[in-house]
Amino acid sequence: MPSLLVALLVLCLGGNARAIWGDSDESFGLDGSLRTITLGTYNYANSDIFGENNPGDGMSQTLLRLTIGGRPTDWLSYESHGVQSLSLSSQAEGSVQGPVIFGTQGMDTRYLALDAAWDWAAENDIQARLYLDRCNLKMALPFADVTIGRQALTFGKAYFWNPLDVFLAFDPRRFDRDYKAGVDALRIDIPLGDFSGINLVGVLGRKLSVYGSYRDAGAVNASWYGSALVARAYTNHFEWDWAVQGGKVYGGYQVGGAASGEIGEIAVRLEAAYLFADDSDPLPYMPDEKEIENHFTAVVGLGHRFENTLQIEMEYLYNGAGDPDDKMAALMRMLGGGSFHMGEHLLGVVATYEIIPILNGSLAWIFSISDLSSLIQPGLALSVSDEAEFLFGAMIGLGARPVPSGIAGLPQLESEFGTYPNIYYMEFKFYF
Repeated sequence: MPSLLVALLVLCLGGNARAIWGDSDESFGLDGSLRTITLGTYNYANSDIFGENNPGDGMSQTLLRLTIGGRPTDWLSYESHGVQSLSLSSQAEGSVQGPVIFGTQGMDTRYLALDAAWDWAAENDIQARLYLDRCNLKMALPFADVTIGRQALTFGKAYFWNPLDVFLAFDPRRFDRDYKAGVDALRIDIPLGDFSGINLVGVLGRKLSVYGSYRDAGAVNASWYGSALVARAYTNHFEWDWAVQGGKVYGGYQVGGAASGEIGEIAVRLEAAYLFADDSDPLPYMPDEKEIENHFTAVVGLGHRFENTLQIEMEYLYNGAGDPDDKMAALMRMLGGGSFHMGEHLLGVVATYEIIPILNGSLAWIFSISDLSSLIQPGLALSVSDEAEFLFGAMIGLGARPVPSGIAGLPQLESEFGTYPNIYYMEFKFYF
């Protein structure tokens, strides 16, 4: 595909990694990265999902990211990320497996008050978007650090699922986690000691449809339903990290806590949260269904790294927003960000191993205990230089396949991961 040719050309021309201009650790620096993902799907027979006579699809996405950053004084720093994306697809007309079945959206739109994106091509087989992913100022004041603008926010330490990471947490199926999407926020970090402090975060956001599109007009807008106001306190006692947080989040109010430490040589992670849903804004196209419901979510994780570089992480998720008895309603909540998965009980395991210094292997398994379906993700990461890397992998869905329902052309879902086709991908990443 064209994106793969671009990646190979860049690899051939690449030299030592260095900034395009200046140094972001000083007053000004311009850097960037280019990544391209090419994938193919092997579709099972289901015309409602993949279209007629469609055994497979090919897709690719190329992302060019330019980053500007600097620290003109000891107390002031800034960063800005502009991204150009180009996506190509051979997906058959009428096929819905893209965002609906994979559970992923294009660019995250939750917690964005400013529509800083330009879709300059939007056809069935090609989409191109230019958008501002981050743009913020950080001030180091005597009593606190204050960051204002579009920024990446991360709370929580779990691997697959993060109940406390309410600001665009990584999807558990995502294999590339280099960049987290930004949100429009004001963040105040108040230190209370070497390992203790308070985080105060206010985020502006809009009401969204279940597919991530804005439900209001204008380039700048916000609503109480779509915004957040969160306080978090953290400390370290008995060689364990502890955190509690609560406040207004998208679609409701959340309280939760987390703990992480070690028992012997085993790393332990505990994280839980309860969401009180705001029922004041039902979905106009689903009046009998709720986008977000009251629910409890909890994660228990264990991990260990052996001396031979083998690392194993395992997590159990209780997903109170799941509904194995009404999978279509559970799917709608999952797509809208109101639930991690369709099921209530899930298990995730990932093993990574350094085969040779430039080649790492991984194998992840997500198992839905609720419907006995699985997603298996083998992967290889090859570092061809300090600034270039290839990723190879697959996503294999196992479980009961959907069956025709005859209702509005929609299939009847029998399991979560059995709905997935097999996916085979390659990604190239180059930093400059």
